[in-house]
Amino acid sequence: MSLVEPQPLFLSSSGRGRGAHALAILAGPAGLPLFSILLLWAMIRSPFPAVHLYPLFVVLSLGLYLLAGLGWAFGATLVATAVGFVGFFFSSETWARPMYALGAGLVWGIFWVLARFDRKRHLSWNRFHEEWDGLELELSRLNADLESSRSIIEDNRARINAFDRLQLFTDDLIGPYHRDELLQRAQAGLGTMFPKGRVTLHLFPKPDAPDPSDDWGMKVLQWGQPRLLASRTSTTPSWEPGLFICLPVKGRESFLGWIGIESKSTETPLRIHDLRLASIAADLISLALGNTEKYSQTEALAISDELTGIYTRGYFNERLQEEFGKARHNSRPFALVLLDIDHFKKVNDAHGHHMGDEVLRWLARLVTAQARETDFVARYGGEEFVIIMPAARGTDALRFTQRLIKTIAGTPFRWGQKKIKITVSAGVSSLKDEVPSEEELLRRADEALYAAKNAGRNRVCAYAD
Repeated sequence: MSLVEPQPLFLSSSGRGRGAHALAILAGPAGLPLFSILLLWAMIRSPFPAVHLYPLFVVLSLGLYLLAGLGWAFGATLVATAVGFVGFFFSSETWARPMYALGAGLVWGIFWVLARFDRKRHLSWNRFHEEWDGLELELSRLNADLESSRSIIEDNRARINAFDRLQLFTDDLIGPYHRDELLQRAQAGLGTMFPKGRVTLHLFPKPDAPDPSDDWGMKVLQWGQPRLLASRTSTTPSWEPGLFICLPVKGRESFLGWIGIESKSTETPLRIHDLRLASIAADLISLALGNTEKYSQTEALAISDELTGIYTRGYFNERLQEEFGKARHNSRPFALVLLDIDHFKKVNDAHGHHMGDEVLRWLARLVTAQARETDFVARYGGEEFVIIMPAARGTDALRFTQRLIKTIAGTPFRWGQKKIKITVSAGVSSLKDEVPSEEELLRRADEALYAAKNAGRNRVCAYAD
């Protein structure tokens, strides 16, 4: 709001319409000549002595001051002075001359009072104007502080929301995940953290080795640091808001990939705190990938036999329960093969336990090579091995085991100059309607194995009802 110069008192009061403003504008230029002429005519034509109408100049001065301001009241005073001057010197009535002088003095007295009043009014207005300017300056400062406070509040609110999303992102990455599952969770979490951007997560085929067609991967590997760019076509980092963020995913000693975040709209650019947040997320992904590798290694050690490298009996029990349930639920065939090395104790006694361990490793590799991709080979215990054969009928499993036994018997174990003939016995059981559980299926395979040993070894027997 801006201030204007003090207006005549008639216009200072609120509620005046357009007619009042028009009257105030015309009161000075039109009123002074008109009223002066009327008064002079009245003084000349009046039956009373002219000096008796002289006080009407006082009314004229007051009226013009109220309507048009002090300048026009001064004009009325000058006219009254001129009339008084003429009357004082040229009046035929001797007694009227002092009255003219007295009237002129009265008009000047009234004008002096009005001038003093108007001066005080202007001084008051000037003080008010200074105070008003000070208030406007203070208001501007307060508005600036308010906008700054709003900006700080919005920025802090955005930071709090960002760190809340980061906390959820961190919680989502914690867990015994495999690599693919972790990457899916990381991709979804990044999309939640940056709802205004398109997030892509790229991993190198090998550490420090991006795909040759991955131009951004090559750039990120070269830069080695996060960058906020004006656009996807730019390569110059900027601290100003931009439309693209790229940053590396680092391992302990190598780069594993990179993350790209592109704003969906130019109206919602990415800012420097988005870059910091994305950098923290990239570090979390790096740590999670490291934990995933450790988990995979630990899981492999937990389910793999230390000596032979094939699966352990504990993991075999889990898979047997799982595959048996699938076969029963889907009414599919299912078979189990149990193998045992013939006279393995003699190998240990004749050649030592070290040689016996080598035989177990050799047999594990041979059985795994002969098995189908869908089969599951595990060490059952000691010199015993077991094969889970999903979707295999009993007759198919029997023919496979017969070929396997012949292959083992026809492939002597070699160790330096030594050649040792190894044979195995095997038992086969298959899923039938009367088999109530996986334990019964395993018991039947074990019973068929002992039947093969009792029949002379180096052979296979199928469980007979």
